[in-house]
Amino acid sequence: MVPKVTMHMRPLPSVPLPRANFMKRFFWFCSGADIAILQTWDCSTEHNTYAGIGATIFLTAVLASLSGGYALWTVFQSSPYALSFGILWGILIFNLDRYIVMSLHKRRGGFGAFFSQVATASPRLLLALLIASVITVPLELKIFEREIIDQLERNHQRQLNTIYKVSIRSTAK
Repeated sequence: MVPKVTMHMRPLPSVPLPRANFMKRFFWFCSGADIAILQTWDCSTEHNTYAGIGATIFLTAVLASLSGGYALWTVFQSSPYALSFGILWGILIFNLDRYIVMSLHKRRGGFGAFFSQVATASPRLLLALLIASVITVPLELKIFEREIIDQLERNHQRQLNTIYKVSIRSTAK
């Protein structure tokens, strides 16, 4: 049985189909959208929405890649390892984030639908927390490196003074 053709399914012959440049198509891919469907007239209003979602996913992966590489570089001071890990970490975050966004579906309904959407989005929220910790911890350590070293030196000096005082007391007895 052939489906009935409706007004929305017919192409508009006098008006050309909407076109998108390479960058917009790339962001559509990043968002997980079906590019063939987006290039129809019925979806022309959704172009910027999916491009924005894709740009967010892509930039999240870029930031994750930079932070993962920098975190490894601060630990091992090795550019090849840091670069390799950064690229691997960025690809991992990109794929996970893209998969999670693609699996999110809006549901209509009441309170139960809301909790269902929150449960579906929870892996993305956990991923955001993981990325935030990977980004912030190395930056905090680098920003406050001098203060951390000064505090460690004061603690070490305090311990040496305590040991010295205890040894003086024990030799005086």
